[in-house]
Amino acid sequence: MTTTIEAPALGLHTDLSNEAYHADKTSLSSSGARKLLPPSCPAKFRWEQDNPQPATKTFDYGNAAHKKVLGNGPELVVIKHDRWDSKPAKAAVLDARSRGAIPLKQHEMDMVDAMADAIRRHPLAAALLDPAYGAPEQSGFWIDEPTGIRRRVRFDWLPSIQSGRLIIPDYKTAADA
Repeated sequence: MTTTIEAPALGLHTDLSNEAYHADKTSLSSSGARKLLPPSCPAKFRWEQDNPQPATKTFDYGNAAHKKVLGNGPELVVIKHDRWDSKPAKAAVLDARSRGAIPLKQHEMDMVDAMADAIRRHPLAAALLDPAYGAPEQSGFWIDEPTGIRRRVRFDWLPSIQSGRLIIPDYKTAADA
């Protein structure tokens, strides 16, 4: 039996999960468009569409930081084992992943908390990500009129309409800016 996933309607979606956004194969994102162009190629684009990337520590840290800073995302679970190569630790990690959670060691959670604290202490970043003036993880779908291609975007943070210049922040994590 095949399951068909219905494409999100055109427009802005305030409650679409990250998984549902990335599962939509009827639309083209900026990342997907770049994957179609050199030095990549359409075959790599198709392969990535058909073979989602497994979880990596880099993605875990980025997603955990998004959860802590933006307040939206998967559950974060501290796995209380110093090493993850024992049967109990492996089972706890597998259980967390099977629920869609991000497993972290305590020192990794401390690092993510420090990242979130640092951005909240930054006056401009804190103002741009103020929950009173916007919302996290907003998805948009539209038809690109010149090409007829269905497009999509996932804003880390979409500010509510205010007067003045519109600034749409994009939160990134990095080892070194």
